[in-house]
Amino acid sequence: MKLSRFERIFIRIARNYVRLYKDHAFRFYFDDARYPLIGDGPEIVEVRFHHAEALFKAVFTEGSLGLGESYCKGWIEVDDRLYKHLLAMLIRTVYQSRLLLRLPAADIFYILRAKFNRQFFTKKDKSENINSHYSLSEWFADEEDANAFYLFWLDAHYIQYTCAKWDEDTRTLEEAQENKLAFYADRMGIDQNARGKTMIDLGCGWGGSLFYMAEKFGIKAKGITLSTAQAAYIRREAARRGLDDLVSVEVEDVHNATGVYDYVISIGLLEHISDYHHLYRRVSGMLKKGGTALFHAIFHTERFYKVDPFLSKYIFPGGSTPGINSNLRIFRKYFKVVDRNNLPDDSYPKTLACWYDRFCRNEDAIRKLLAEKSAVKDIDFAVRMFKHYLVLAQCGLSDNLGLVANIALKHEVIVGPAETPAEPIRIPARSGA
Repeated sequence: MKLSRFERIFIRIARNYVRLYKDHAFRFYFDDARYPLIGDGPEIVEVRFHHAEALFKAVFTEGSLGLGESYCKGWIEVDDRLYKHLLAMLIRTVYQSRLLLRLPAADIFYILRAKFNRQFFTKKDKSENINSHYSLSEWFADEEDANAFYLFWLDAHYIQYTCAKWDEDTRTLEEAQENKLAFYADRMGIDQNARGKTMIDLGCGWGGSLFYMAEKFGIKAKGITLSTAQAAYIRREAARRGLDDLVSVEVEDVHNATGVYDYVISIGLLEHISDYHHLYRRVSGMLKKGGTALFHAIFHTERFYKVDPFLSKYIFPGGSTPGINSNLRIFRKYFKVVDRNNLPDDSYPKTLACWYDRFCRNEDAIRKLLAEKSAVKDIDFAVRMFKHYLVLAQCGLSDNLGLVANIALKHEVIVGPAETPAEPIRIPARSGA
């Protein structure tokens, strides 16, 4: 079989991979030509590559963007259940030196060139960035249709579009998400004695934390979001649940949030923030004496971090993962207590796997919604865009390539009667499990 230069690099990557990861074997078809089975693992991952020469040229020159766009075009044909194994092979080769350094020097050059070929995409302003994803403003004219798209795979009593907390005995996504909300309530000191106190959720999504804190503890909770679709959902749900007196929402930039509160929470906002100093300074001024703030986010630890170009172009324009160390330094500038906690290992890959499974199970209904209610011209591309995103994120956050942390913040140091600390307490990271 005659293969192009980039196809041959891919074959060497696959052969190298199965020497260390023996759970799967790979059967590849390059257009109509079948390549001999690679590996002897018990489960065979069969992948058909269409326009194979152009596909692998895109992968090894454009990196993640070329790979993602090739999948969205239908050039990569693989069972939904098995796609993660193909992506895991590619991502692990890029990030694990024990795989990468076993390859020829020329292959390493092309792989690293593709890795660092990362463009950044953004819309004209922050509101357009947020609404293009969370309101699907370029797809739907009706906000209810945009919400329906997400409810097919996120729907729950307390909707959370962020990493859940998977403890050892957790069995379902709903349980894992409520684990997180209960854990964060405890981290902030919210209990039955907090009834009537106030909370603001910066970047509140579909209001999962607002409804949870209001229903469980009687907290008066206000959400801030730039997504008009999310705000419409929260208002409708607050009325349906009889929580108009406790739950409210404003369409506003979080940098313009006002008021003072007993609790400030933010779950999954920091990936959309560029000026952390301004935000943390503002939150510091919004927190009542004795109050607690909590920020939850995906953080990176890379020295030379760059945004994934596929996610930037198609999923989260203008978005970026914050650095954990730099943000801890900024937090300590505005708060005396900075208490970092990491969610249990693999919590986000497990969460993403559940979303992906739900998306695939509801794919027919999603396609019907897009066909009947949206302005989407290429439904196959749109559906594959979300499927690739969910699998890419799952693989990218596996093997400790990213971490999900929550940072509890206070102005006052809680001390015993005989203690008088001379400097701010900086509590080291500890496991949330």
